[in-house]
Amino acid sequence: MCFLIVLLSTIFATVVADPLYTACSTEYGNYDLGSPFEKNLKVVVETLPSISSSTGFNNTASGIFPDNVSGQALCRGDVTSSACQTCLREASQKLLKECKSKDATIWYEACQIRYSFQNLTSLNVYAGKYPVLESEKKSVSDTVHFYDYVKLLMDNLSIDAALNHSKLMFATGEIKFSSNETIYGHAQCTRDIREDECQECLSFALLDLKGCCSSKQGGIIVSGSCNLRFELYKYYNASSHLIASPTPKGRGNWKMVAIIVSITTISVLTIVIGSSIFCLRRKRRNYRDMERNHLALLNELAISRGITLTEEGQLVSSEDLPFMDLNTIIAATDNFADSNKLGQGGFGTVYKVSYKGASR
Repeated sequence: MCFLIVLLSTIFATVVADPLYTACSTEYGNYDLGSPFEKNLKVVVETLPSISSSTGFNNTASGIFPDNVSGQALCRGDVTSSACQTCLREASQKLLKECKSKDATIWYEACQIRYSFQNLTSLNVYAGKYPVLESEKKSVSDTVHFYDYVKLLMDNLSIDAALNHSKLMFATGEIKFSSNETIYGHAQCTRDIREDECQECLSFALLDLKGCCSSKQGGIIVSGSCNLRFELYKYYNASSHLIASPTPKGRGNWKMVAIIVSITTISVLTIVIGSSIFCLRRKRRNYRDMERNHLALLNELAISRGITLTEEGQLVSSEDLPFMDLNTIIAATDNFADSNKLGQGGFGTVYKVSYKGASR
């Protein structure tokens, strides 16, 4: 029972805490008290909590030009409908009290309300804000590697939020930074913008997040159409999913890359070496086969002519004809000298030889 009271108190405190940021635009001037614009404004901001709590998002409008007012409400994707309504009611009252301008937005941790004399569904101009309290957060020791992890997480969440309409353009996730530190984050867009507009808005927000909070243990960027946040604690209630993407540079991913490259290199070398050995063996086998076929042919011819062959295929003797080796012939013809040349026959040049002192 005590635990339930503490839990409800924590949730209630988060929902009705002070606003993160209030932007009362002075660019278009203020409205007059008691004017038709103020009456339409009250209708819009008082209607938004009830019509938006069940879905977490809605647009509404009241009045005609030049006193028309457009309004928009958005709750964080993980809060309940009752918590959403409580947050929006607090935001609407605070906005009416603090802003007298014709264009204003207020952001809480769990919700935001925006109104303007312009049509909000046609406004896609990014104007990100970050609360002052973000600059007061503690710094991390490893600033370079830490933000690599933050960016990896936010890039994945931004894509998930923009492309997955089943999640109502809201995504949460986490990534392990060290053995005892996990980074949690979320990305969200209003549901009246396109996928590409959502991604563009979140990319601008990520740049602002780097500028304000890259070395901090947490950070948040809010705007009219999208918002980003990360912390070293789980601040949202939705069931999160671990971003199973490659580890950012400077960490264990290089070890994994080295292992993969090594395995790939060894595999390629094994294939190349194996193929080379196979080809060489095949060449040698073909050569041996040709050599054996050649010797077989010589043996066949030699037997039919009564010729004796050595194992190497050299002619030794014949029953019909005497044989001389090449060295003997060279000596007998005086190395085929022109003076011993007798003429040209059908089988080649004919030489005179001297054999054992006798000319032939």
